Amino acid sequence: MALIFIDGFDHYDPQADDGTGQPWLTRGKSDFLNPQATRIPGRRPSSYALRLPAGEGGGYVKVLPQPVSSIIVGAAIRLGGYAALNTPALFSIRTGGSTQHDYTLDVTSDGRLSASISSNGYPSFSSVSQTTAGKITARGWHYVEFKVVQHASNGVIQARVNGQLVIDLSGMGTLPYGAGQMLSVFAGHRPSSLNNVTVDLDDLYIADTSGSFNNDFLGDVRVDVLQPQANGSFNQWAVDGPGDAWQAVADGLDATGVRSTSTGQAQTFDMQALPAMASPSVRGVQVAALARKTDAGSAVLRLRAVSGAQIASSADIVLQEQLAWHTAMFDANPNGGSQWTEATVNAAEFGLES
Repeated sequence: MALIFIDGFDHYDPQADDGTGQPWLTRGKSDFLNPQATRIPGRRPSSYALRLPAGEGGGYVKVLPQPVSSIIVGAAIRLGGYAALNTPALFSIRTGGSTQHDYTLDVTSDGRLSASISSNGYPSFSSVSQTTAGKITARGWHYVEFKVVQHASNGVIQARVNGQLVIDLSGMGTLPYGAGQMLSVFAGHRPSSLNNVTVDLDDLYIADTSGSFNNDFLGDVRVDVLQPQANGSFNQWAVDGPGDAWQAVADGLDATGVRSTSTGQAQTFDMQALPAMASPSVRGVQVAALARKTDAGSAVLRLRAVSGAQIASSADIVLQEQLAWHTAMFDANPNGGSQWTEATVNAAEFGLES
């Protein structure tokens, strides 16, 4: 699986309303989001980040597409300050099984990181990094990464801050009794907890340790959103609204879009080029579609990547009546199975099929 999910928080505003006056909150790419979360300026010019306010309401929750026994999660994090109690959980990873467990990366009141395993809220293992490099200063961006590999006796719990390894717990039991594989990731506040620190998130990724690449810490990464700029080579969906299909998809309006009523129809787009960078290394491409069904019965969508003569399609996505973001990760170029490059991303087409 390797790279599983990314979110740069650039293409949706959790406090915006749709055309019917309803909030866009459920259109975020998370599976649950604090109702008071807001979009703020990001850590790069012309980008956005997500602010999780102090108080109740939880954080950013992503349910994994399938259970995993290893996981790596990273994000740029900025804390509003520290408090003596209820300091924030930067990341928390929840298991299934007969007993629910959480692997949690906290920041203490003096800025050090603490990794723990808890069962129904009660710690069963804890270690605090004593490394100076492990400190996180308040009110500044830091890129934080957290890795958990489950094993009865040879597991791994590691954390990095700005590329420096600050917690390294290896060759130990990380699979408590009754714990199943990991099912979901929490970024920012823990669910059902009171937090008195504001947490800002940007450039989030989730990966596991399988596959030939993207199977370890990725380091400080950026997530760029590319919008359609022209129709691609597949143009079988009808357009709702004026203009071409790409214009209906890229304008951000509810009243315009594309639709299909027949199985097997495909629509692809030529996307904007990646921003100019000195020596880019492309970790993966995530295709996202804001979609819903418009009639009773089953409606299934697949997301698509076209590179050269090769086509890769996602697993089936079952649509509901409400508009929601659906995503699929392509961390390998379907034309040859190697990692993407700037040139192959810019030459590829991305879209959807019914």
